[in-house]
Amino acid sequence: MAKSFRTDLLPLFRAIDIGHMKPHGVLLDDYVFMSNARGDGKFPDHANARRVFDSLATEWMPLGGPYWSAEQLSSFQQWMDDGFQP
Repeated sequence: MAKSFRTDLLPLFRAIDIGHMKPHGVLLDDYVFMSNARGDGKFPDHANARRVFDSLATEWMPLGGPYWSAEQLSSFQQWMDDGFQP
């Protein structure tokens, strides 16, 4: 079964992380933002989700931790691999 934003990805983000990133224009709780297919030179498509994933995987986010587990990162990756389902 394909991973979905609403049931599989969104619950992984803590309210504090969502609130912290919102003023920076990173809308972790917004499917339209996270699934945006528009590209930029570094990421050919879905740049917002890929940047967030990269920040999580390199322990840049959430600021000060706790950092995401391999299982959480795998769920995020699977959501992307499954086609960014709502």
